[in-house]
Order: sequence, then structure tokens, then C-alpha cells
Amino acid sequence: MPESGETSDLEAYMKFARYLALLAALVFACASSALAASPEKVLVPKISSFDFFVDYSGSMAMKHAKLGKDKIVVAKELMTAINAKIPALGYKGGLHTFAPSSEVIAQGPWDRAGYEKGIKSLKSNFDIFGRLTPMSQGFEKALPYVQNMQRKAAVILISDGEANVGMDPVTAAKAVAALKDVCIHVISLADTAKGQATLDAISKLSPCSVSVNGADLLNNEKALDKFVRDVFYDEQAPKAAAAPMEEVIVLRNVQFALNSAKLDASATSILTEAARIIKANPGKKLLVAGHTCNLGTDAYNLKLSDARAKSVKDFLVKQGVEASRLDTFGFGESQPKYDNGTEQGRSMNRRVELSFR
Repeated sequence: MPESGETSDLEAYMKFARYLALLAALVFACASSALAASPEKVLVPKISSFDFFVDYSGSMAMKHAKLGKDKIVVAKELMTAINAKIPALGYKGGLHTFAPSSEVIAQGPWDRAGYEKGIKSLKSNFDIFGRLTPMSQGFEKALPYVQNMQRKAAVILISDGEANVGMDPVTAAKAVAALKDVCIHVISLADTAKGQATLDAISKLSPCSVSVNGADLLNNEKALDKFVRDVFYDEQAPKAAAAPMEEVIVLRNVQFALNSAKLDASATSILTEAARIIKANPGKKLLVAGHTCNLGTDAYNLKLSDARAKSVKDFLVKQGVEASRLDTFGFGESQPKYDNGTEQGRSMNRRVELSFR
């Protein structure tokens, strides 16, 4: 029978098993937390402001050859769909028409609901006859408000490209495209080669231009998503968080002579720094785990490792760490990290580790 106050081998191993179960649970919880915390990409705005610049001419009241709907109806459907997908990243927005030129929504903080209301206010049953398309004049009248748009700015032209009054629309568009940090994007509702050629020439004025076919956007959600992403935002991986403090501090140079739990001078200097780190992270409890090499019996090594852990705890308490934050346990020779077949490996296995809990 063991002497009074001694722990039997069975009790020691039962205590050892309980700590192993606790550590396994902690490891599982940390792994699960890491998996659950996998962050999504962060959306970063490409632009600060945008403006839909909508062709409101007579030809837009004609049916689109492919879609069988009036082109102005298609334009409204497209703007509604895009508006629903714009991420809330603090944009300023506006909505203007040309042929005739009008301000439907003045440049200001973009609001999804307000913008939808503005889109709906556009008429789609206007007369065709006598409603010509002075696209060049539209760009000329757009220049002053585009100049005042917050940079970077996107002008999103929605048109069939028809222009039958005034100067060359491409020449007029150059003045807008030449503004610093302004990009003209094109959504084409053209159903003639001439109209498409005009829109292609306008899109080429801006190296950053995104030029798309309106029918493709309306019938393909992936294409719509891509357009919104290409014009409005980038996706970036989130900035790496500061590396968390290591959960296990291995006191690599806090080793012990064979059959000893006494700390030497080099060990105390290391433990002084460890105490500083622990005190800088209040509120966390720690397990002070002692370990041995494989020389000696299992029962003896359990006791020796426990004594080593308590020796480290006593020193940390003297350095100002609250004793209530420190639990000790001896693992004996059960968790070697180094080769017990060499003297150097055995020396390194006679160690203490601190685990935050």
C-alpha cells in the first residue's frame, strides 16, 4: 500500500486519463472553431459614384428585335436588376436621360429603394414620332454634372446607339471620357450594325470600359452578376488578423537534470519572461504540464513530472502570476517530443509546457 498522502499508480493514471480527455476536447473545440471561422471575401468598391445615362429617344420606344419588348422597357428592367445587386458600399448615384435630357435622380447618396422609385418614374409609353436622338447633345449636357461626380466615377450608358441629330456622338463623348477617373460603361440595346458601331466606338474611349449586350444581361444572371462586379466592386481576401498568441508555450530551455525538479539560473530567466507574457494576457487560465524522459518507472516519472510542473508554478506565482490561474499536471514519459534513444533527446524531453485554456 502507498504511504499516507501518496498517490497510487491507479489514481495517478486515472488523473492522467482525465487530463488527456480535457486536452482532446480543447483541441477539438479549437479545430472546430477554426473551421467555422473561415471568412468570406470582402467586397471593396471600385468606384465612389455612378450615373445611369439612359437613351430616352423615339427609337427606344420601338421593340427590341430579339427580346420583343420596347427598348425603354428593357432598359428599365436592366436598371432594376442591377440596382438590386449593387452592394451597399457607400456609393453616390444618379440617373439622367438624354433625348430629351433630364435629371431623374440627382447625384447623391445611393439608396436602393429611392433608386428603384426613380427607375419606375421613367415613362415607357411615349410617342415615337418627332422624338429624334441628339446623343451628342446629351453628352454635352452631361459634362457639367459628371465633372462634379465623386471620383472614381462610372457613367453607365444604356442606348441602342441610334443618333440622327447633331454632331458625331463619339466626338462629344470624348470630353466626358477625358475627365480624370471617369469611365464610360456601355449596355447595348442596339439592333442595327450602325448603332452597335457607335456604342463600340464610345466604349473604346475608356480603357476601363465594360461593354455588354443588354439582352445577354437580362437573360443570364451570371452575366448580370459579372457586370455588377466588374463595374462596382472587387473581391479581396480579408486582411489577416494579428496572429493569436501561441496556445502552447514550450519552455524549451527549462529542462531538468535527471531525477531533479530544481530550476537552474537559465530556466529562471526564461520563466521571468514567460510570467510577463502571462500577466499581459489576463483572464486566461493555464495548465502547467511537466514531462520526463523514459528513464525510470512510469509511476516514478509521473511523480517527477508533477514535481517539475509545481516547481514552475511556484516560480511564476513569485513573479506575480495569480496561483488561481495555474493548474499543474505531470504527464510523466507519456508525451515525448524528442528521441529518447539519445541523451540529447532525453534531456529535451525533461521539459515543462504552458497551455492556455
